[in-house]
Amino acid sequence: MPADDVPVLATFEAGRRRSRVFTSTRVENMIGLALAIAVLVFGAQALLFATMSPAPQPLPSLRRAVGGDIEISTLVAGVLFATLAAVALAGLLRRGVRTTGGVFALLYLATLIAWPMYTGFVFGGQPEEPWIWYLLTVATACAAVAFPQAWAVAYTIGVPILYGLVRSLGPSGFMRLQIGVLDAIYGIVFGMVIVMLAVMFRQTAKRVDAARDAALVRYDRAVRAHAIEAERVEVDALVHDNVLAALQAAERATGAERERAAVQISQHALTELREAGIDPGDDESSVTLREMAGRLSIAARMMEHEFTVESTAAAGAVVPQSVANAMGLAAVQAMVNSAEHADGPDADTALGSRVTRRVVVSNAPSTATIEVIDDGVGFDVDGVPTDRLGVRVSIVERMAAVGGSAHVRSVLGDGTSVVLTWSTEEERA
Repeated sequence: MPADDVPVLATFEAGRRRSRVFTSTRVENMIGLALAIAVLVFGAQALLFATMSPAPQPLPSLRRAVGGDIEISTLVAGVLFATLAAVALAGLLRRGVRTTGGVFALLYLATLIAWPMYTGFVFGGQPEEPWIWYLLTVATACAAVAFPQAWAVAYTIGVPILYGLVRSLGPSGFMRLQIGVLDAIYGIVFGMVIVMLAVMFRQTAKRVDAARDAALVRYDRAVRAHAIEAERVEVDALVHDNVLAALQAAERATGAERERAAVQISQHALTELREAGIDPGDDESSVTLREMAGRLSIAARMMEHEFTVESTAAAGAVVPQSVANAMGLAAVQAMVNSAEHADGPDADTALGSRVTRRVVVSNAPSTATIEVIDDGVGFDVDGVPTDRLGVRVSIVERMAAVGGSAHVRSVLGDGTSVVLTWSTEEERA
């Protein structure tokens, strides 16, 4: 893996971890807290009825097996309520909710199975509800939180049915079965609502996680593509502005003076190539538009043909250093194109003097503009071959790389204008 990819991938993995904190884990914490509140409410109600109810006597055979002095119902209630307290504490601390909830759900099931034996069928068919009834909804809620979806559904249906049967079972058979059926239906309905809510919240959290991870993947790809495109624009501009210029100068070097100029251009190109891989770092300085106009005036004096540089920019109008560099290089390239092509291929020196060339630097609120204008022969903008880098790379893409724009307008026989603009609104967009 390239070294440059490591920070990007590290950021991507950090984003994945943050997404889970704010979705699935957050939903699980919310479910655990809701379970803790339900346990406190229904557990307190069940504990109140358990302390008010007389202790039921177990069957004689069971008393002989475990010892007659042991209060089995008290022991069972103590274990259940201790486990219930652990569930409430886990929900409040948001640690171990599934484990404690699963343990309580299984203990409640075991309690129901053994209920007739250690109570001596004392509650079988009685109109008042036993204290264990108030823990039925808590048990189904714990199962919905702790068990997988299929097991939670099976528990939510099976345990209320078992409770209804135990609730109606007396020493001589089933008594007042309708009470047990109603209790079972209520338990199933209430429990299924809890299961559906838990499943819905968890599935929604998973979809949010998946969507956020997919968005991070797309963002990662977009960042890579943007970096590759920005590097390509820089390399293409470097090749066009320096390497091709050096080769053209070498091709035209027929005299001593032109040879010296070609050598200077070549040395400049080599310097640019050596410095191309150096990261200049973040430059937070700024350049005034009037200063940019001064730089363009210096560049105009070095051109083969005369350019008039005008500035109507306000005294305090500034742009970032990187934007000033890009706009200046793009404007110089537009001036070079005008000097080379505005006269037409068959023009002589006298005709060249008749072409007017202007550079106008101006500003509006939050916008900087440079216009390179001539009244030369013009050209067909749509007919420029794609392999010509002068306009596309050195002007248009160079401005796009800093958040600006370049518009080339030209009419055959009626001149050309290149308008470079940069604004804070475009940069934010």
